[in-house]
Amino acid sequence: MDEIDFGICMMLVQNSRIPYHDLAELFKMSVNSIHKRIKSMVDLRIIQNFNTKLSFLIFSNPVHIIMFGNSQIENKAGLLQELGKHESIFNVTQASDHLFYIHALLRNHNELDPLVSFIREKGGINDLEVGLVSLAPSPNGPFPSDTTQISKTDNSEERGNLKLPKLDFLIVNALKDNSRKPISDIADEVGASTKTVRRHLDKMIKEYLVEFSIDWYPDKSAVIISIVILKVKTSIKVDKSQLLEEIRKKHSQSVLFSWNLSNLPNLMLVCVWASSMKELQNLEASLMSMNFESVNVTVLVNGLMFPSWRDTYLEEKVREIKED
Repeated sequence: MDEIDFGICMMLVQNSRIPYHDLAELFKMSVNSIHKRIKSMVDLRIIQNFNTKLSFLIFSNPVHIIMFGNSQIENKAGLLQELGKHESIFNVTQASDHLFYIHALLRNHNELDPLVSFIREKGGINDLEVGLVSLAPSPNGPFPSDTTQISKTDNSEERGNLKLPKLDFLIVNALKDNSRKPISDIADEVGASTKTVRRHLDKMIKEYLVEFSIDWYPDKSAVIISIVILKVKTSIKVDKSQLLEEIRKKHSQSVLFSWNLSNLPNLMLVCVWASSMKELQNLEASLMSMNFESVNVTVLVNGLMFPSWRDTYLEEKVREIKED
C-alpha cells in the first residue's frame, strides 16, 4: 500500500458509496486506475465488505467508547473472538506488549459498567482505560466538502429515537452487505420504483441517517499501523481538538484516525501508518517535540470487526416488516 491507497481507503471508510469517478478526480487518476487499486486491495482482503448501517444518530442516547489495556490472557487470537461476542463491541485490535484496543457503541451510559466488567473478566484486563469519544473517529484524507457523510455535530440528543419509514429499513437492509449496489437492484429487492428508492435514500443521506463504510484490514498489508497514546502535560492548558488538528496538518500523510476522549482530558489517541520502522521512529520524535508529557507508540498486530446490536436492530426491524 502507498499514500494513494491509504487516501482511497480513508475515502471509502467515510463513504463507500462514493462514485469511482469522484475518486479519480480527487486523486487525479483514471477511473480504471482507481478500480484496479481497489480491486487489488479487495483481492488481498485489505478491504472487506462494503457495508451500510443505520446511523447512530437515529438512536436517542448512543455512547461511542474506546477502551485499551494489557491482557493477561495467553491465547491472544482467541481473545479477539471472545471479546467480539459482546453485542456492543464492533472492533477488537491486538497491539504490541499485550495491549488491546476495544471499540464499542452503547445504547446509553447505563450499559457502560456491565461492558467494562465483561472486558475485565473475559479479557483479563485490569488496567482498562475507558475513553468516551466526543465525535465519530475522524478519518484523515483529502475530503472535498460534499463527500463526508457523518455530521460533525452529534445532535442525537435533539433527535431522540427516530421512527423511519418501513421502506428506509428495507433499503438499508438491501445495502448492508453491498453499499455500492445500484438503485435499480435495490428497487427490485424492496419492491419499489427507482424514483421512490432514490428519493428515500437521498433523504437519509442528507439527514445523516445512514452510513456507508468498509471493513478495513490494513494489517493484511506490509505497512506498519500504530496507535499513538499521547499524554498532554497537565501544567499546560491546551485545546485538544486544536492540538489534534495541528497534528493532522503536520503529519497529514501519516495520520489515519484520531480520537478526542472527553472524559480523559490529558489523553488523545492517533492512528498512523508508516512504511518502515525508521519512518515510525521519525514520527515519534516529531510528536515528542510537541511538548507532550509522554508519547507511547503501540504497533497494531491483528484486528477484527464484529456485528453489534445496531446490526441486530436492523435485522429485527426488517423481520417485523416482512411478518406484518
